[in-house]
Amino acid sequence: MSIDHEQELTRAAIRLETARAKRDQAILDAHAAGTKVTAIAAAVHLSRMHVHRILNAASAEKSAAKTG
Repeated sequence: MSIDHEQELTRAAIRLETARAKRDQAILDAHAAGTKVTAIAAAVHLSRMHVHRILNAASAEKSAAKTG
């Protein structure tokens, strides 16, 4: 693989991770505002199960941060 391709792949991976983080934060914000999981899932084109996983992961991270 050429260095140019490798660098472009690295940049794309960084952009993807940034976009996922922004999406996940938007999901958390919408849920905190009272939006139903079904509506959130439809808006972001994910399954309800995937949205629940994102919400549960954030909850677990928050709990872990509190306990130490």
